[in-house]
Amino acid sequence: MAIQRLVLDTIMDDDYDLIAIHCSLASYRLAFALNKYVDLRLFRKKQDIKFEYDTFSASFPLFQYQDHFQYNTYSLLGNKYRTKTETETAPSTGLFAAAEEDSYITKHLIPELKNVDYFLKIEAETSQFSSKSLTTKLLAIPQIITAYVVDYTQLKSKNNLIFE
Repeated sequence: MAIQRLVLDTIMDDDYDLIAIHCSLASYRLAFALNKYVDLRLFRKKQDIKFEYDTFSASFPLFQYQDHFQYNTYSLLGNKYRTKTETETAPSTGLFAAAEEDSYITKHLIPELKNVDYFLKIEAETSQFSSKSLTTKLLAIPQIITAYVVDYTQLKSKNNLIFE
């Protein structure tokens, strides 16, 4: 009797382009600027990207647009989540009793790129898409400090970008 062996080849990763955006705008304002200058139609998804940590859960904003004519899907992702932590300290009296400092915890969607504020993930099904031309359009927006293409295959936490 012959032995049959099944070989599982490596699973292909999703093929997409990832653009890092440095910008001090709030996520809804950046989505509006992208809609205005780059001619996208980004809208806020009802479900944010959520990650559970030990003491709290972090939610990163997600804006998305599906271009049915070009077969592209654009996703604007926030990279930073900041929350105030509750500190249990003994009440102090005196002159500086009311001067308590707030402490914050910051979590990142992609911890390797902590300085990046937002990511624009483009899933293109055709080879006509050019991330370089989109990057030059992004750099023309006055509120964006810088934007550049990131090689997502080199990221350790690239699984955080899979949210569907």
